[in-house]
Amino acid sequence: MAAFIKKLFKNRKSDSGPASVDLNQLNPDDAKDLDTLIEFAQSAETNSQKAAAVEKIPHIKHLIPLYPDASAALRNILAQRISQLAQGSPGQIQDAKNALAGADLQTLIQQLCEPSPTGHEQVSADTDPAQLLKLAIEGKTAAVRLAAAEKIEAEDDLLSLQKAAKGRDKGVYQLTRKKLQALRQDQAEARKTQDAIDELVRQTQEHARTDNMQLYSARVDSLQSQWRNLSAQASTEQQTAFLSAMKECQDRIREAEAASEREAESDRKQTERQATLELLQQTLDDLKASVDPRGPSLSSLDALQKTQENRWMEATRETEVGKAEQKDYQALMHDLRQYISAVQRLHNQQEQLDNLLASEQPDSGQLRHLLDDVDWPDDFARPEAIAAAARTLGHVQKEKKAHASDQKEQQKTLDQLLDRLETALEQDHFAESRQLHKQAQHAFNALDHKHAGSRHARLTLLGRQLKDLQDWRGFATRPKQEELCEAMEYLATQHMEPEVKATHIKELQQEWRDLGGSSDQSLWQRFKQASDKAYEPCQAYFAAKSELKHVNIEKREAICQQLEAFAENADWHNVDWKAVERIHRVAREEWREAWPIDFKANRPLQKRFDRLLKQIEAPLNEERRRNEARKQEIVDQAEALISHEPLQEAMEQAKTLQKDWQAVGITRHREDRKLWQAFRAACDAIFARRDAQRAEQAAADTAAVETVRQRISESQAQREQAGNDPALLRNALDTLKKTATPRKLPADVNEALSAERRALESAIGALERSQQTADWEARLQRFATEQEAVDSTRLPESLPAPREIAVRLEIATGQPSPEADQELRMKQQVERLAAGMGSSNPDTSRPETEIERLVDCWCAQAISADDAEQLLPRLLQVLAQWKAG
Repeated sequence: MAAFIKKLFKNRKSDSGPASVDLNQLNPDDAKDLDTLIEFAQSAETNSQKAAAVEKIPHIKHLIPLYPDASAALRNILAQRISQLAQGSPGQIQDAKNALAGADLQTLIQQLCEPSPTGHEQVSADTDPAQLLKLAIEGKTAAVRLAAAEKIEAEDDLLSLQKAAKGRDKGVYQLTRKKLQALRQDQAEARKTQDAIDELVRQTQEHARTDNMQLYSARVDSLQSQWRNLSAQASTEQQTAFLSAMKECQDRIREAEAASEREAESDRKQTERQATLELLQQTLDDLKASVDPRGPSLSSLDALQKTQENRWMEATRETEVGKAEQKDYQALMHDLRQYISAVQRLHNQQEQLDNLLASEQPDSGQLRHLLDDVDWPDDFARPEAIAAAARTLGHVQKEKKAHASDQKEQQKTLDQLLDRLETALEQDHFAESRQLHKQAQHAFNALDHKHAGSRHARLTLLGRQLKDLQDWRGFATRPKQEELCEAMEYLATQHMEPEVKATHIKELQQEWRDLGGSSDQSLWQRFKQASDKAYEPCQAYFAAKSELKHVNIEKREAICQQLEAFAENADWHNVDWKAVERIHRVAREEWREAWPIDFKANRPLQKRFDRLLKQIEAPLNEERRRNEARKQEIVDQAEALISHEPLQEAMEQAKTLQKDWQAVGITRHREDRKLWQAFRAACDAIFARRDAQRAEQAAADTAAVETVRQRISESQAQREQAGNDPALLRNALDTLKKTATPRKLPADVNEALSAERRALESAIGALERSQQTADWEARLQRFATEQEAVDSTRLPESLPAPREIAVRLEIATGQPSPEADQELRMKQQVERLAAGMGSSNPDTSRPETEIERLVDCWCAQAISADDAEQLLPRLLQVLAQWKAG
C-alpha cells in the first residue's frame, strides 16, 4: 500500500487540446463564415467536429465537392446531410447540377440526391444472403447498408461485414458488432445450459453411487425438478446418462424403503413377542398368587394358550429370535401347559373328590390316591377342593414343617456367605467379593419375610462396601492412572495441530487431577515426563505465535503511519477518487491479514486505525453522493426516453447515456446497484420496443406460414372434389402459385407446397390426356361410318399407308407391334430418327403432336374395308393403352 500511495502523489501531466472554432458563432448565410465552415469540415481534427460543421452547411452544392476527398466515416455523414437537404429542398438538386461542372460531380449528385434503383426496396425477406452482404458493404446510402446489415444472420457473414465496415461505416459496424454480441451471448447461454446439464448428470451419477442415505429421496426429487427445466435442451446421450443414473437412484430408494419396511416389521414382531412374554408371565404370576373360588376356567386357559402360541408363531415367522428370548417363551409356555394339564385332571376327578370330602369318614387311602392323580403343581395357588383334601390328610402340617426346616438350612447358608463376603472385602478381593455377593443375594431371595428380616441390614451394608470397592478400582486406583500415562505417551507420538494437541494434553491433566493425584512418585514422574514430551512441539508453536503477534503489531503500526501521511498530504479537491477508494480497501485488508495479535497492545492501535478510516471515509462518502446524484440524473433521462419518438433516436441517446454512466466515478455499492437496476430497466424498456417490432415481423411470418398451410389444405380438398374438371384444378394451381410466402418457410411446409403443386400438375395432365385420347377415339369411330373433312395444311405431302399409320402410332405411344410388322417398324424408326435430327421444331417430338397427325392421316384417306376391319381395333387398343398409361 505504501508504494501505491507514493505513486498516487507523482505529478501527472494535464492534457490540453488546441482551441477550436466556435461553430455557434458562425452564420452560414455570410460568405466568409460559410468558407470557414467548409474549411473546418475539411481540416478539423475529429470526425465529431467535422460532422458539426457539415450540419451547419445549408446547400448541396457546397457539400458535394467535399465528398471525393472525405474519409469513409465523413462520407456517411455527408451522404446523410445531402439526402436530408435533397428531401427537404428538392430544388437544391438542380441548383447543384447547374453550379457544379465535371462528370464526376454530376455522377455524385445523381447517386447521392436522386432515388436509386438499388435502394431500400432491394432489401427484403427473399434477398439472397450473398446479395445482402454485398448491399451492406457496397450500398450507396447508409439506409440501404443498414437495412441489408439488419437482415444478415449468419455468423461468418457478420464477421466479414464487421471487418469490411470497420473504419468505413460506423453505423453498419456498430450494428454488426451488436448482432455478433447477441449471437455470441446466445451461444454462451447454450454452452452454459449444456454445462448445467452435464453438471446435473454428474451430480445424479454421484448421487446414485453415494453411501450417504440421509435426505436421499429429497435430493432425488430436487434433481428431477432441475432436469424438468433443462431436459428440452439435453442431447440424446445426456438424456440416456441422466435417466440411467436416475433409475439407479430410484432402485436405491426402493431398496431403502424395503429395508425400512423390513426393519419396521422386525420391530413390530419384537414388540409382539415381548407382549406375549409379558402376558404369559403376568398370567402365571396371577395363577400362583390366587385362584378363583369357583375353580380355574379350563376353556379360558385353553383359549389363552392357543392364542399366545399363534401370536408367537406369527411374531417369529421369517425372523431371527434370540436364544434367551426363545428359552423364556418355552419355559413360560411349559409352566402354563403343566397348569392346564393339572386343571384338566382336577376336572376329571372333581366329582369323586367332592363325594369323598362330603362323607363323614373319608377313605384316606382313596383320597391320597386322588391327590396323587391330580398332581397339582406346588408353585400355583391350590383350588379349594385340593386344599380341603390336603387338610383332611394332614398334608398341610407336614408341608409347614418341611418348609420351616428348609428355611433354617437356607438361613445358615446365607450366614456363611455373608461371613466369607466380609472377609473378602477386608482383603480388597474384588472379583471374589462380587461373586460371593451375588450368591448371598440369591440365598436371601429364597428366604421368606420372617427368616430374611434379620439379615437384610447386614447384606445391605456389605453391598455398599462392595460398591465403594468397585468405584475405587474403576476411578481412583493405579490402573486408571496407568491408563492416563499410556494415553499421554501415545499423544506425545502423534503429529497433529498444536492447538488441538494442547487441548488434549489439558484434558488428560484434568482427568489426573480429578483422580486426586497419586502417592506413587514413579507413576507421577512417568505422567509428567509424557506430558512435557507431548507439549514440546506445542511450546515451539506458541513461542512462534507470540513472535508473530509482535510482528503483526508492528505491521499495524506501519499501516497507521502510512494512512496518517496520506490523509495529511492528500489534495481532496484534485484527487484520484478510485485510488483513494483502493487505499481505503487495501488498508482494511492488510489490517485484517495482520493476525494474530496481542489484544492489549492492539487496543490503542485499533482506536487510531478507526479514526484514520473515518477521516478518509468522509470525503469519499461526499464524492460518492455526488456521483450517485449524477447517475440518478442519467436514470431520469433514460426513463424519459422510454416513450420517446422516433425509436432510433431514443436508442442512440440511450447508448450515449450508457457511455456517460461508465464515465461517472465512485459510488456506494448498494446505492449503485439500485441505480443500475433502474437504469438497466429503462434501457431494456427502450430496446424492448425494437424487439417488439421484430416480434411483430415474426408474428407476420408465422401468420403467412399458417396461410400457406391453409392454402395447401384447401388445394388438397379442391383436388379431391374436382373430379374430371381441369378448370377447377387449374384454378387451385393458380391460387397456390399466387399465395405469398415468408422469407423463411419451414422445410415441411415447403415440401408440402411443392408436392401439392406437382400433384395438381399431374392431375391436370392426366385429365387433358384422357380428354384428348377420347377425342381421337371418337374421330376414328366416326370415320368408320362417315367421312371427315381434314385440314390439308396439317397433312404431309404423301399420306402414309394405313398399316404404316398403325406402326407409327405404336412407336409414338411406346407400344409393341405385331411380329409381322417388325421390319416395317424398324424402317419407320430409322426414318423418324432421321427426320427428328433434321427438324428444329420441338413440337414434332411430342407424342401428342404425332398422334394427332396420324389420326388426321387416317381420317383424310379412303380406307379399305379389310384394312379398317383389321387395323381400326388395333388403333383403338393402342389409344386405350396410351390413355391408361
